[in-house]
Amino acid sequence: MLEFFIAALVIGIAPGPDNLFVLAQSATYGARLGICIILGLCTGIAIHTCLLVAGVSALIAASPTAFFVIQCLGAAYLLYLAYKSFGVRVGVVQMSGDSRSEPGMTNADSKDPVKSSDAGGGVPSARSLYLRGVIMNLTNPKVILFVLSLIPPAVRLERPIHPSLQMAIFGAEFIVATMIVFGSIALLAGSVKKYLLTSPKANRNLNWFSGCVFVFLAIALFAL
Repeated sequence: MLEFFIAALVIGIAPGPDNLFVLAQSATYGARLGICIILGLCTGIAIHTCLLVAGVSALIAASPTAFFVIQCLGAAYLLYLAYKSFGVRVGVVQMSGDSRSEPGMTNADSKDPVKSSDAGGGVPSARSLYLRGVIMNLTNPKVILFVLSLIPPAVRLERPIHPSLQMAIFGAEFIVATMIVFGSIALLAGSVKKYLLTSPKANRNLNWFSGCVFVFLAIALFAL
């Protein structure tokens, strides 16, 4: 099972849409909120693992109609996030220990960005970004195919562990590997944030970058 964990780490490090998504969001909102997105993505992996054990994932993958519907839902949600990123109000993002804040934000909001909301173009709440990660993962049919191609082949019937429990363990290892790799990306991107988001121009550029990432991910859902 150690071999599976190492393979999951390598897969996580390999460049891909998820890495780009975590990078863009962490650079825009900081490492703290980036971790919230990662927790959402990991929750999605946990749900996909449960569906795999129950046999639901195989049924979805075998149904072209169900697969296409999930693709459309995922693409629509990503385009919605792109629309919000392109339309966000430009302002100076509040830095730790800085008295500046975005226009329209109260002092209480500017002191704690985690409590801010999407309303008025402010920083999304931790809950909002967590749910964003969950929905992103659950509406991505490629994750279903990825889990199906990665976990079942690693199951060994000769092991004294039930195959269903083995798949659950592999899913947990995959989540840990994802947290390690994506968490590192979030911390690195978050450390750069304070140097980038000190002007409306930099704020606008990062919001547009995030929007372009969402559009790219929406298109990538159909690029099988």
